Amino acid sequence: MSSQDGEVNVSKRAAAVESFKVMDVLQRANELQAMGHEVLHCEVGQPETGAPKNVAQAAVDALNEPRVMGYTDAFGLLPLRTKIAEYYKQKYNVEELSERRIVVTTGSSGGFLLTFTACFDPGDTIA
Repeated sequence: MSSQDGEVNVSKRAAAVESFKVMDVLQRANELQAMGHEVLHCEVGQPETGAPKNVAQAAVDALNEPRVMGYTDAFGLLPLRTKIAEYYKQKYNVEELSERRIVVTTGSSGGFLLTFTACFDPGDTIA
């Protein structure tokens, strides 16, 4: 909802959530860059190159298929998780890894948040 002054009203809980600090740094770096300053970006892990051609083409092919793109399993697509498990078994000789123990996220920050939330409670000491 919006207030009369156009500001968006959020819950106290939402307002108490701190920003993701690295994104604050990125925003400031972009502001400095827009003002003409030379900026060496070290705040986020942005790739310097585009996706490999075969990956980009696979994405185009998938989008052009007549099937409906919809929600995926909450842990990620099963065929992808299976391939990840196979990769780790082959590359690192990890025998006890199954797709049931793999979660695909959109980025490392979300993955860390899910992992830490699942494993730790407020007040826990992590050494």
